[in-house]
Formats: sequence, C-alpha cells, structure tokens
Amino acid sequence: MNEPIQEALAAFVANCDFERIPEHFKADARLRVLDWIGCAAAGAHYPQMKIASQYLFSVGDTGPCTIVRSGAGHSIRNAAYLNGIAGHVCELDDGHRTAIGHPGCITLPVALAVAEATGATGAEFLKSVILGYDMFARVGRTVNPTHYRTWHTTGTAGTFAAAAAAASLLKLTPEQVNNALGIAATSAGGLVESFGTHAKATNIALACQNGLDAAELAARGFTGSHSAILGKKGFVAATCTEPHIENLQSPSEQTLVSDTAFFKVYSSCGHTNSPLDVAFIMKKKYGIKAEDIAHVKVETYKVSYDLTRELKTATEDEAKFSLPYCIALAFLFGSVSLNYFAEQYRRDEKVLDLARRVEVLEDPEATARFPHRQARITITLKDGTVHEELTLDSCDKADAEQIEAKFAAAVPFYSAQKQAQIIALVKDIDKQPDVKALAALLAE
Repeated sequence: MNEPIQEALAAFVANCDFERIPEHFKADARLRVLDWIGCAAAGAHYPQMKIASQYLFSVGDTGPCTIVRSGAGHSIRNAAYLNGIAGHVCELDDGHRTAIGHPGCITLPVALAVAEATGATGAEFLKSVILGYDMFARVGRTVNPTHYRTWHTTGTAGTFAAAAAAASLLKLTPEQVNNALGIAATSAGGLVESFGTHAKATNIALACQNGLDAAELAARGFTGSHSAILGKKGFVAATCTEPHIENLQSPSEQTLVSDTAFFKVYSSCGHTNSPLDVAFIMKKKYGIKAEDIAHVKVETYKVSYDLTRELKTATEDEAKFSLPYCIALAFLFGSVSLNYFAEQYRRDEKVLDLARRVEVLEDPEATARFPHRQARITITLKDGTVHEELTLDSCDKADAEQIEAKFAAAVPFYSAQKQAQIIALVKDIDKQPDVKALAALLAE
C-alpha cells in the first residue's frame, strides 16, 4: 500500500533540485561538513575505532572509500560504519534539540562514502548532506519526545537520514527511494540504555550502514513497505506514543529543515548543555571562583537528570555524561573541551572535590517543557552568598568563525596549512568536480 506522506518524502529525495535550494541551506551544510570533519578526525583513534577496525578489517575490507585518518582503499560499508563511530565518540558532533539526536555523525559518513564510490560532484554531495539532515529532523521531530524514553534517535531517525543521503547520490527513482525508506524503517534501532558504553557508538555505525544498505538494496530491486513509517504497525506506531505527523508533510526545497540542528560547543552529552550555559553565564556575571563555591544545585529536566546526575569519571565516556564533573570543569578551567576528559583530569582531586559539591535534581517544570532545555543553577558560596540563574532553553547560536575555530581546536595534529586547505575546499565544495581532493586530505 502506498501511504501518501511516505510517498511524498520519497519523491522529494529523488527529485530534489540543488539549484532550487536557497543559499542559506547550502551555507549551513558547508559548515556541517567542516564541523563533522573536525569531530571525525579527533575521534579517529578512540578505543571504539580501534576495536571496530580490527574486527571489520579482519573479515574483509577493500574498495574506493576513505576512512578518516586511516587511509584510502576501504569498502563503502566499512567506511560508513567506522566514520560513523569516529564522528560521534568525542561528543563534539552537532545535534538537534527537538529531534533529539545527532544528524551529522550519520549523514556525513554515508554521504562521503557514497560520493567517493560513485564519483559524485561536490554539488551532489552537498545536496545529499542537506537531504540527510532534513530527513533526520523530520523523522526525529515526528516521534519525539516520547520516542527518546528508550530509543536513541540518532540510531533510529539516523537510519532514515542515511538512506536519504545515499539514495540521493545513487540517483534512485521515487519508487526506489520509497523502498529504501521501507527497508530503513525495519532496520532502524538503537537504545538509550547503551549510553556510557562502546555500544552507543554502534547505534551510529549501524544507522550509517543500515541506511546505506537500504538504498543500495533498493537500487537493485529490493522492496520495502511503502507504509513502513506511518502504517498501523509501522515505525512511528512502534516507537512513540504521541506522534507529530505534521513534521513529515510537504517536503520541498523551500520547506527544508536541514538548518535546524545546533552546533556543539561543549565536549559532553547534549543534555549537559543548558546547565553549562547557565554555569558560564554565572561565572562571568558574578566573577565566581571555584575555590569560593560551597555548593551547586542544578535543577533540570528528567532526561538530563536521568542521564547525567551521577559523578562518574572511570572512563571518558562516563565523564561526558556526568553533569557534576562537567560543572566542575566549567568553574575550574572555564572550558569543557575535549582535553579536560583525559585521565589526569578525571583523577584530579581538585576537580573531584568540586564535583562532589554539585547536586543535580529534577525540576518538574523543566520536565514538562521538554524538549525545551530548561535549567536553573543555585550557587552557595562559602561566605553564605547565594546566586541563582535560569535559562528556558539552550543557547545554540554559532557562526562560521566559531565553527572554524572549533575545527582548528579539534585537529591540533593537522598543520595550519592542512587546516586551511580543508577549510578552503569545504567552503567551495559544491563547485568541486568530485570529493576526491577532500577525501585525500582526510586520509591521513
């Protein structure tokens, strides 16, 4: 049965005209490409990558694709899988507040792998990125916030994003894209319960690989349900209790939502962001020094409370999901950047002492407003002074200059010349005949 909303989504992916996409969506997508490169290069040598690479390479790996900082000559599936892991493990990748997930770590690995394998132009590559982001936002917003009670949206909605990006580059027909969406729907998965372990990275990797497979299979005639998204026993019915179907309707070049994701400024779980915004505001506004703090009370929404309330520092992954630790970093160092999750800081008694004085509570009002990211911090100083600040949402503004600076900070192992080359290529990516020059820079 052809369900009209899914059919329209498929038709848009197949027929999207790059020339009709407004420039601000293209400008946003170029920044997304640069931001992901920095994340993937920084995450390329994490333990998750080493373990997964050992396994995947042992069972066969040859092809035309690049894995960031692991060279060229890899298979398309392994490149999508491993670049998916690399782009997410640092917790630096962009996210989406209302779709509640990370579109970049899914869309970019697949777009790069398929563009390399097919010899796609830079414009075709950038269009696929825009379509992947758009699909992610639409599906994620449809099923959330109830979906996120158990499902990791990056893995679930991400599978649709990957399928859309791959289908665009493979130039599938509307019928084939519809089949790809049906295959993606039955392949989508990923649990929030996996957070804090290496398995979280497989949510991303499998979304990349499964979405790629969905498009490749559809290109060869494999069929999928044309009502898999909104059917009575489809993806939406199975994974949420309060769907918002309007987010899937009327896709077009003029109604894209690909630019609604946010850029991360902290190297920690996205659910630490609003409290950290408040902490930095208070540090600057009141001149608060770490040594003067007696107690910090953080009141935030339930998802943030459930995932981040504990002081956990045994591993980098745990620390990135520990709001007490992140708050301590903010006041001690004025930064929650990647380097402060190294073991020397996670074991630093000065950091741990302050983190132990951070109390995280659920605020029913903030929970009721989710997916808005409300947070309140009350700080009691040792002299009895009390300061309090509230934010009703996270601060997600970023511009090209900030993203370029973030990229440079993420890749100190690249020379200034190489950084400049990557930035220049990305800025001009839709004018490039293919992505080979960019991939060559990323190989090492």
